[in-house]
Amino acid sequence: MADEKKPEETYTSRAERERIGRETNAGFARVERAEREDSSTDIPTGPIGRKLTEDEIRQRVGQGNFDSAKDDNQTNSINS
Repeated sequence: MADEKKPEETYTSRAERERIGRETNAGFARVERAEREDSSTDIPTGPIGRKLTEDEIRQRVGQGNFDSAKDDNQTNSINS
């Protein structure tokens, strides 16, 4: 079995571990405290498009794929 060190033993000193921890925390804080401009808007969460018609779907996926998906006689899985 290889000589595996604990994470706290992989760095040379406690001071180095503390420095790395402070740098990591500062990086998280920079992102968490990010402010947005007053002119910006919230992220939209509503629908982004309209419902496609069967002709549009057929054009995007191809006639063969559309027909086999439409006429699939296989029973759906109960767990899906």
